[in-house]
Amino acid sequence: MRLLTKKYNLIPENTIVFFLFSFAIVEVLAELFSFKMILFAFRPLVAALLIYLYWITSKERNEFFFITIFFLLLTSIFIISESQLFLVLGLAGIIVHRILLIVYIVKLNKVKDFIPILIAVIPFIFIFSYLLSISDGIPEGSYYALLVQNILVSILGGVILSNYFMNETTNTPWLSIFGVLSVGLYFTVFIEKLFLNNLPPTYFRPLGMVLYVTSYYAFYKFVIDVERLNTELKANNE
Repeated sequence: MRLLTKKYNLIPENTIVFFLFSFAIVEVLAELFSFKMILFAFRPLVAALLIYLYWITSKERNEFFFITIFFLLLTSIFIISESQLFLVLGLAGIIVHRILLIVYIVKLNKVKDFIPILIAVIPFIFIFSYLLSISDGIPEGSYYALLVQNILVSILGGVILSNYFMNETTNTPWLSIFGVLSVGLYFTVFIEKLFLNNLPPTYFRPLGMVLYVTSYYAFYKFVIDVERLNTELKANNE
């Protein structure tokens, strides 16, 4: 089911992109100087801007995109708080978000053969499992949550890697860029939390913020590219 409402482009696309990366710079500075209030105010705006950007540029307005990024928005709010309840909700939100990402990418690429994905998942599983097994800094009660995260990120990486080699119809460089940046983001957070947690957070969180914004902008561009390619393919077949 797709949203077929007429577009109301109140703000030009380039302006929204400018705001998106301007907020990213503000977030990096807030991470560097540990301004919690700025983080709380601006970080959810990244997801909100992505939703609006897709709304004004997509001809299909697939609700799957809105749901996926909505969970990203919720998670970006929850993980800022130091409340245990909010951290649990944030963890649950990011798990749901990553599952939706995987399903959405598989759906967009019309994947029918899952054997290449299973093969492509293996190196990611091996790397993250090895890092998890040698870490002495796992927070109490977090092992299984990290294990689930490792599996989901490995599947996401496997889906993107297999698409690069196997799918010529909807192959767009934006998906590969999103894959590299998103896996890099998770790897950065993973290393910081489990191996270098004795270092100040300002060493890694600004980098994480840059990867966060650029990866999801790449995801947005990938979705728009696939929708455009599908439209052109339908037009050629008619």
